[in-house]
Amino acid sequence: MRLPLLFARRYLRSRKSLSVINTTATVSSVAIGVAVAAMVILMSVMNGFNSILHSIHDTTEADLIISPAKGTTFERRGLIEEVLTTAGGIASHSFYLEESVLVEYGRKQMFATLRGVDDRYAEVIPLADSNMVWYGGWNLTHGERRRAVVGFDLDNIFADGYSVRNAALHGKLSIHAMRRENISSLLPMSAIRTVKVDHAGTLTDAATELTNHLFVSLDVAEELLASEGRASRVAVRVADGAKMEVVQKELRRALGEGFKVENRYERNETLYKVMKVEKASIFLILLLVTLIATVSIIGSLVMLIIEKRNDTATLYAIGARNTFVRRVFTIEGVLIGLRGVVWGVIGGLMVCWAQITFGLVKMPGNTFLVENYPVEVRGADVVMIIVAVMAVNYVITKLTVRRMVPKINKPDETRF
Repeated sequence: MRLPLLFARRYLRSRKSLSVINTTATVSSVAIGVAVAAMVILMSVMNGFNSILHSIHDTTEADLIISPAKGTTFERRGLIEEVLTTAGGIASHSFYLEESVLVEYGRKQMFATLRGVDDRYAEVIPLADSNMVWYGGWNLTHGERRRAVVGFDLDNIFADGYSVRNAALHGKLSIHAMRRENISSLLPMSAIRTVKVDHAGTLTDAATELTNHLFVSLDVAEELLASEGRASRVAVRVADGAKMEVVQKELRRALGEGFKVENRYERNETLYKVMKVEKASIFLILLLVTLIATVSIIGSLVMLIIEKRNDTATLYAIGARNTFVRRVFTIEGVLIGLRGVVWGVIGGLMVCWAQITFGLVKMPGNTFLVENYPVEVRGADVVMIIVAVMAVNYVITKLTVRRMVPKINKPDETRF
């Protein structure tokens, strides 16, 4: 293997070769390098967006969510409270009551999702300790005053679409919900319950899953929905050092078939699948572009084989086998591709470093999420790109050499 490699390296660096061959080989390497650099950059940008999305879900969603297998609510006291108290691996849990309601502010009305939470909710989902509250604070009760934290869409619509610096609600919000108990058809308005709350704060638009939510204390939701002592779900935070899968499996076993225990990935399974499909699609499209760039190696190899036909004839004359000659030109094509891959990886990593360090490319428009395009380089992606491109390069080189260097037994039968 060392002798074919020696020949291939000399052919690649030889100054006696025709300049057009060297130029063509260099152009082939550059074309592959540009395609590889684009793959590294775009895959890293996709990783950056995926990480942002994961971090948002980590902030706005609990590790585990327990909900009834049938119906919409369940009694808070009983089996579930006993299991949550005795189960291991749970740092904290919080009951909350959720329902669709009509919210009214001034003369404007909007349907929203009401979520009444208990005092431990902030321990499970750290909205109050994060940058998710841009106006006011996470304070749902203030003495006897009832308060609410609203999602960004609610605040923006009720505040007439003012800028985020000025869009703040200063009056009371009226929350209307349908009564759950039997109602009289003669008095239809008696079917609606109403409570009024003050505005405590507004979540940023980074909380994408909560932009249409309205948070109140659990007792307010119980009164409004006539669901005293009941809850819709339980949010669970897994203790540090505990494995989410193990805790989830234990809760499922203890609670039985009456409850569903889902982690945040199962609850957003479609979203995460779409993210994976998008990343795979981008990779395949870029790999196709790289394939087109790799085809340029065919021209370089064809011209090189023709230009080196006298050398090949000499090798046959001194007893070289056909497999040896093929191996020389195959390694030559691999080296051309490898040179381009190295250039591309180095160039792509340099661009990613510059974006991470200096934020060269800004995100269009105004957003609370990120100012610059996010970039996250992952070693596994770089390795996958190198392996995929080199595999394509090897196959194309092998086919080209097999076609241009036919299998022969005698030197005088050589034809190019």
